Amino acid sequence: MGIEQRRHPRYGVHLAVKYANAEEFVTDYVENLSAGGLYIAGGHKLALHSETDVAIELPGQGAWTVRGKVAFLIDEQAARLTGREPGAGMEITTKPPGFDDALLGYLLRLGRRRDHAVMIADGAVGADLFTDAGYRVQPLASEDEVAISLADATAAIIAIVVPPSLVTTYRDRLGESGKSIVFSATTLEDVHDILARIDSLL
Repeated sequence: MGIEQRRHPRYGVHLAVKYANAEEFVTDYVENLSAGGLYIAGGHKLALHSETDVAIELPGQGAWTVRGKVAFLIDEQAARLTGREPGAGMEITTKPPGFDDALLGYLLRLGRRRDHAVMIADGAVGADLFTDAGYRVQPLASEDEVAISLADATAAIIAIVVPPSLVTTYRDRLGESGKSIVFSATTLEDVHDILARIDSLL
C-alpha cells in the first residue's frame, strides 16, 4: 500500500508485542504504528490473512490486546532488498473500548517527542529507552557546549542525563535552566521517572 493510499499516518516506534503464531507464543516488536494498523518485525511467519490477538503496551497509556489481520508479509529476501526487517503488516480489526483514545494519546505524545532532544552521557543506564520512546538522542557535550546549545531555542533540548558525579557540575554551569533538566539515572526505574517528568513538559 503506497503512502498516498494510507488512511492513517504511520509512526516509527519500537514497542514490544506478544502474539500467537501457528507454532508458539511469540514476543517481537512493532516497527511502525498507526491508528489503523501496525507492522510487527519478526512476524513474517504468520499466515497471510490470518487473524491473531496482539498484546501491546503503549508507554504511559497501559497494556492493550487488539485483534489484527495479516494484510501483507515481507519475507527475509524482500526485507534484504528493501532494507527493512522481515515482518507482517497487520490491520487492527477488533479493539477494546478506550484503545483508540489511548493510541491517539500515545501517537500525539510520540509526535511531540520527536521535536525534542535528550543529551545522554556515553554508557548511561537505559539510554536506548529514550530512543525507543521517540526522543532525538544526542551524545552529552561539555558543560560549556551544552550551555551554548540551550541558548539556541531550535536545539529543543528537554533533558540532559549525566553520571551522578556530574549532576552538580552541569546544574551549576547551566544555572536556573539546568536545575530542571539535568538528571542522573542509575537504574531503569530512574529512566522511567525521567521519561515521565519530561513527558509532562510536552
